[in-house]
Amino acid sequence: MKISDINRSRVVSAMVRGYFHAFFSGQADAIFPQKSRLEACVYKKLLVASLDKLATNFVSVLFPILVRLNYSDIDAVTEDMRRRHFSEATPSKILLRYACKTKELYEFVTSEYQKQVYELLNGHLQSVEDFFDDCPTLLADDSVPVPLAIRSVVRVQMQAYALGITQAQTEINNLRQTTIYRLILSGMVTLLHETPVNFSGDNLEMMFRQVSLNSDNFESLMNEMNQAYEDLV
Repeated sequence: MKISDINRSRVVSAMVRGYFHAFFSGQADAIFPQKSRLEACVYKKLLVASLDKLATNFVSVLFPILVRLNYSDIDAVTEDMRRRHFSEATPSKILLRYACKTKELYEFVTSEYQKQVYELLNGHLQSVEDFFDDCPTLLADDSVPVPLAIRSVVRVQMQAYALGITQAQTEINNLRQTTIYRLILSGMVTLLHETPVNFSGDNLEMMFRQVSLNSDNFESLMNEMNQAYEDLV
């Protein structure tokens, strides 16, 4: 399958889901390193403990990535933000609205955010099956290049995972590769596919190639994963 552009809303939907999966996976790895699966009550407790900074953390990760997704001239954006006197004191809501560029996309991001919070209140992260039940189509008139879409989802997940670990404030501060691989595979499924993917084996490279769909996407994904990892460590 070869597509050159992806529906902007699909990209954003995968980014928002990816953020929540990555952040709370980071929390789980730092606080419960011996557990492979968390009970519903634990997810609820993690959400409650993170609630006061949840929106701020979310925007801190997504803001620069959404800006690069939605604006073509970053220098002009920087100057515009300076004129608007944006600073660390600027409310998260205003930053998110600016990063989304349009009111429609801002409202969509907000609704996707609320959807993920609702899943956590029910004691779990959103399954890939539930994602596909109610996600935007792959193709639309308002779209972004596939390499940029891949970069955006990878960056959100890697940064959110690292943030989840640091926010837990435990002695654990290393990034667990098995968790990163799981997150990225899931992220690419939600970004590039129309149904859940069943893996036929445990060959990691073949799994990444399967979710990438073609060699160009695979190369983009590997490059972004490596660069994001280097930036974090």
